[in-house]
Amino acid sequence: MLRGFAPLWLALGLVLGLVLGGCATTAPVPPLAVDVRLPANWALQGRIGIQADEQSLSGTFYWQHRGQSDELLLTSPLGQGVARIVVNPDGALLVLPNQAERRAADVETLTREVLGYALPVAGLVWWVQAQAAPERIAETRRDAAGRLVHLKQDGWVIDYQYAADMPARPRKLVVTREGLEIRLVADSWSAE
Repeated sequence: MLRGFAPLWLALGLVLGLVLGGCATTAPVPPLAVDVRLPANWALQGRIGIQADEQSLSGTFYWQHRGQSDELLLTSPLGQGVARIVVNPDGALLVLPNQAERRAADVETLTREVLGYALPVAGLVWWVQAQAAPERIAETRRDAAGRLVHLKQDGWVIDYQYAADMPARPRKLVVTREGLEIRLVADSWSAE
């Protein structure tokens, strides 16, 4: 059943596993009224939905970030593991059920090999923490508290929503670009 959706799950995982983008100019950043220091190691657990043309999927994810390494586990709504992605300085690894492991030098190469086109991977590590990826041009908009509510970078558009119980971290992100929409809902953050 999931075999037909494997490329969509892969795109979802690889995009989630660290996407990046940029266009426009960087707006001046007002002082923040919330603490947004970025920990070197963190874990994020939540729900994900993806809409790509006529297909849509949903599930849960667990993302563990350790310095220069990331591991992402994606599961179906019923808790069935559908993808595991590992990205580190040695390269990128994709594991899908009942399929051979796929490896590449980086996530961009892996997406090009598996999907036929390269995803601009690298910025979602920053985006999920409500930060523009460094050293890239970005257009931003902030709320009265100084929190990022809208970001455009490399052709991607990211909109943020915050919750009272997590004022320093986004509760929801909507990442869009040309026929692809990814919705992430953070259920829990932890610095490790």
